[in-house]
Amino acid sequence: MKAVLEFTYPEDQDKLRWALSGEKAIIALHDIQQEVRKHFKYDAEPIAVLERVRSMTDEALNECGEE
Repeated sequence: MKAVLEFTYPEDQDKLRWALSGEKAIIALHDIQQEVRKHFKYDAEPIAVLERVRSMTDEALNECGEE
């Protein structure tokens, strides 16, 4: 299968960046899901879980070029 994506630069600069970072986003979501599952399995404090999720999302967004 072959897919061709076309973007109009600079108007679609964000869309291009998002398309290029899609794999990183999926990996980050999977990591967050596993982290939340692990915390709730061991009766973690909800605030601690949310703080960890926020930290992980901040890290993922920075890695994808979003600030």
